[in-house]
Parts: sequence; structure tokens; C-alpha cells
Amino acid sequence: MNMAWANSLFTIGICISFAVILFIVLNKRNKQNYQDAAQSIFDDDDAPSDSEAAQTHREHGA
Repeated sequence: MNMAWANSLFTIGICISFAVILFIVLNKRNKQNYQDAAQSIFDDDDAPSDSEAAQTHREHGA
């Protein structure tokens, strides 16, 4: 087995891995998981309260 065979097998392995990843990501069963993850960014209410904002403002000396 020379280097050309090793390179060919490596390339084929990478292509198969890429195809498997695409299949997993684009599978319809996973669509709801991705929708939930995308929506969680908008649902997250991590805005600081007024007292926390005032406290951090004083701590930084501005």
C-alpha cells in the first residue's frame, strides 16, 4: 500500500463522514430540536435589572 492509496482512503473516509454529518443535521426528526435551540435565544431574558446595572456601573468607576 503506497501513499496514493492512503490518500485515496483518507479522502473517501472524509467524504463519507461529511455525508453522515449532513444526513444527521438535515434529518427531519431533528428539526424540532434545532427550532427549539434557535428559539431559545429569543426566549432568554438575561437583561440585568436596574439595581444590577447601577451596581456594575459604580464598580467600574464610570
